Amino acid sequence: MNHEEAKAANRKLYDALGAEYEATDGRRGPALRAWLSGRLSALRARVPGGALLDVGTGSGFLVRCAEGSFGPRVGVDISPRVLPEFASDGAFFVAADCDSLPFRDASFDAVCCFAVLHHFHSHEKLFSEVSRVLKPGGAFYCDHDMDSAFASRFSLPLALYRKLRGAEHGYERLGIDKKLYESAEVHAAGLDSQALLSLMKRNGLVPEPLYHWYGLSPLTDRLFGTRAYPRGFAPLFSCIAVKR
Repeated sequence: MNHEEAKAANRKLYDALGAEYEATDGRRGPALRAWLSGRLSALRARVPGGALLDVGTGSGFLVRCAEGSFGPRVGVDISPRVLPEFASDGAFFVAADCDSLPFRDASFDAVCCFAVLHHFHSHEKLFSEVSRVLKPGGAFYCDHDMDSAFASRFSLPLALYRKLRGAEHGYERLGIDKKLYESAEVHAAGLDSQALLSLMKRNGLVPEPLYHWYGLSPLTDRLFGTRAYPRGFAPLFSCIAVKR
């Protein structure tokens, strides 16, 4: 699979899911929304203004979580059918290719990717575009992508977790082809976060990475909370990267 084929698989998958996406995925409940809203509120305090772009917005979960902290808020996704039908409360949604964002240079104070980076076959064009549309002093924020160091270290318990709670089970009940799901989950084995950090730096971003557990399940939320861990000992890669 190449980069363009991965994009086509993602569009086909999320066009098929449409308005059923969040209910099918099953992980975007009130607790995660409260946690992410807090992260976005802290991000707003670090950037020069309130214009936010959510790349790979899906059904607009992050855009909703940013209400009260950011405005205007724009969500962009390659799938037009997964996007919310109506704009409201200063939120707007655009169907577009994230490799060529339809926005002017220095348009946004923050650009976000939530559980999105593992869907990209490669990230060079994405980070070039992120840097282009960010204002100086603005920040890129990503979260909830599996790190490859953890996936390698804990491959057996991770396989068990996915067998019991993997999102693909919900998709199968909707008749989504397993091969299509796997094609869209390009980096199911985890992302090389160190390579991503290097790519951010090459595009003029100064990254601050951390690794955590929050948002996988109520049990792991209770056991591991919101604490940061060394790389390889927590599954979820998160980063704030400020544009010089």
